[in-house]
Amino acid sequence: MKLKSRPQAFGRGVGEGGLPPRYRGDGDSGGEPPFDRFQVARLGLYIFLGALTAMFGALAALYLLRTPARSDFVFQMPKLSWISTAVILLSSVPCQAALNAARADNPRGVWRGMALTLLLGALFLSLQLGSWGEIARQLQGAPAHFFTSMFYVISATHGLHLLGGLVFVGYLLYQAQVQCAANPQYVELGAIYWHFLGVLWAALFGVLLIK
Repeated sequence: MKLKSRPQAFGRGVGEGGLPPRYRGDGDSGGEPPFDRFQVARLGLYIFLGALTAMFGALAALYLLRTPARSDFVFQMPKLSWISTAVILLSSVPCQAALNAARADNPRGVWRGMALTLLLGALFLSLQLGSWGEIARQLQGAPAHFFTSMFYVISATHGLHLLGGLVFVGYLLYQAQVQCAANPQYVELGAIYWHFLGVLWAALFGVLLIK
């Protein structure tokens, strides 16, 4: 008895009745929820923030392990660092206001909030650079010590990540100003990242104050 051969499937394949099988994201998915890119992006952001927490936690632990020797080294936290810490924490206020405006479909409000966030973020980076100069004046040409080196490493690494946040804030400003649109999901991702960087620096600053 000769068996009937089944049709060969290439690419997406052939399901029952000679019809292509259903895939998640097709128009009729049989009740299965569609693919949510925003949830995936937010999960990816959380994973990235977790990696950042682990990295900066390792730097903080390395710093704390050497604190017994801190008493033998004259190092005063730069005054500008106190101001910069207040600035980065304050910048979360307009950032959150921009998110609230995006959820209310108010591109103008998003622009105002993100513009102020951008200015405060740039001010924070400028103050951090000023702190470096203040430390150099404290040392007066003396060779760098472990604690000053750690301050440079921690502040520079954090500053680079904050600079990346400023680039994304600039993109959101472009959307709100030029395209007259504000995607609440994009703004939420930016706000989560920005709030995280503010809290992260406050925690790191507290560690650097330990003697």
